[in-house]
Amino acid sequence: MTELFNSRLARLALALLATALASCAPSYTLVTHTPEEQVRNETFQYRKWVRKDVEPDTVLIALHGFSGASIDYENLAKHLLKEQPGSALYAYEVRGQGRDPKKDRRGDIDDPDNWSVDLLKFTSIVREQHPDARIVWFGESMGGLILSHTYRQQIDAGLKSPCDAIGISSPVVGIRDDFPAWKKELVRGVSKVAPKARITLETLSGGEEVPMTEDSVHSEQSETNSWHVEKHTLRLLVTLGDMIEEMPDCAATFQVPTVVLHGGKDFFTQPEDVEAFADRIPESTPHRRLFYPEGHHLLMYDTVKDEVITDIASWLDSLRK
Repeated sequence: MTELFNSRLARLALALLATALASCAPSYTLVTHTPEEQVRNETFQYRKWVRKDVEPDTVLIALHGFSGASIDYENLAKHLLKEQPGSALYAYEVRGQGRDPKKDRRGDIDDPDNWSVDLLKFTSIVREQHPDARIVWFGESMGGLILSHTYRQQIDAGLKSPCDAIGISSPVVGIRDDFPAWKKELVRGVSKVAPKARITLETLSGGEEVPMTEDSVHSEQSETNSWHVEKHTLRLLVTLGDMIEEMPDCAATFQVPTVVLHGGKDFFTQPEDVEAFADRIPESTPHRRLFYPEGHHLLMYDTVKDEVITDIASWLDSLRK
């Protein structure tokens, strides 16, 4: 069910960078507090999977990944509806991605703190709907970055835990060793001159195909997904890079039961980096790391999806004990 949740120098810099890199019923709810005329631009779609005959005791608030959409959680949500009706799932469209209501904001982020504001606001809306339910923040890839940093901000501010459990699938917790340092610094440098300049993920990877599952690559998804964003701004990419490098520090603040799932063939993150990330979670915090040697980045759509989804459901069930 779908509802609504409420220069010239720049062109020259971008050209230089590209050359170098190539070697159910709707209702409206505000996400953030903004003036009346901005309501439309701050109202985001979301999907919910909730059994009509069951009041859930556990609710997942799910954040999709880079160039993803809320529909990415359909496989998991359908499994929960059938096999674990006490668990509901809400997934909203992330700001700056392909279903952002403001089209010129797609592929961009002006202030990353807005991601946290959105998540906290949506969480409060869901809590109002299910006041007695356990709230689980679940993020895939970039969604994991957003929820981890939001959680850390709340804890560092001396506030109580904003959720009751955390799940992260395919976390990006470190820059790949084979990604040249000069390329990272070039992107950062050019972004200072032309922050809104845009490049494709393929350009950033030097033309290398980016596998997302056993039988799909990133470039193929752009031909089939209506929400795909072809180009992203440099300031968005730099922001994500900074968030990635700070992920271990985020893990050290986790105070609620946590599960981390990752694949051995994930293009974006090396298994040992995820293991090191999970090791930063305090020993006093119940946590587990689930590794799938043949898994790629989009675990819930990969050849290992049945095992992954069953494991997530089992972990959710364990929270009830």
